[in-house]
Amino acid sequence: MIVIDGEFSGLDHTKHGLLSLWAVDLNNPEKQFYGECRLEEWMTFTEEALGVNGFSEQDIYDTSKKTIKEMIHEFDDWLKTCSTPQILIGQNPKSDMDFLRTSYEIAGLEYPLGHRSLDTHTIVFMKHLQLGHDILIEKWNYKINLDESLRFVGIRWGEPRPHNALTGAKCEAEVVSRVIYGKKLLPEFEDIDIPVYLSRDENL
Repeated sequence: MIVIDGEFSGLDHTKHGLLSLWAVDLNNPEKQFYGECRLEEWMTFTEEALGVNGFSEQDIYDTSKKTIKEMIHEFDDWLKTCSTPQILIGQNPKSDMDFLRTSYEIAGLEYPLGHRSLDTHTIVFMKHLQLGHDILIEKWNYKINLDESLRFVGIRWGEPRPHNALTGAKCEAEVVSRVIYGKKLLPEFEDIDIPVYLSRDENL
């Protein structure tokens, strides 16, 4: 299982592009990938997207950075060293998959992660139901964003700001491990206890 978080220059994968990508092999969490790349000349950006991910216009067109093709070739090589079978896990995996597929096309490679994915929202939602916990509702909708998911697994301060792929995917991987396995995953979160309702007997 491969946990992924990407940052993009906007929401439309046909005209915006991948800016950064972080991934971790959930079965071997020491195996991690992080890369940044510049936009293709034909790609555009939105101010809203840059406001979320913290990149500047200078950053996203910086010619000292790798091209999308170069970064995706590196990512694909890394992916081949990871555990199998593989499925993508993310907070918003539809967007990650769309941008990854487009980036793989640019790189001239076949997309290897299939057409199915898992999302952390569903994983946390189902755990709430299993435990009989109330789910936060905001304006008639369930609200289980990454901040709420982190609080649910004991990481009270939520996700660091600005959001970026590096911190985002690490947070997502930690949430998945604590919810599914009742275990801590990454050294960044080692000092933060797992709530009793998520702990397995061997962790109590």
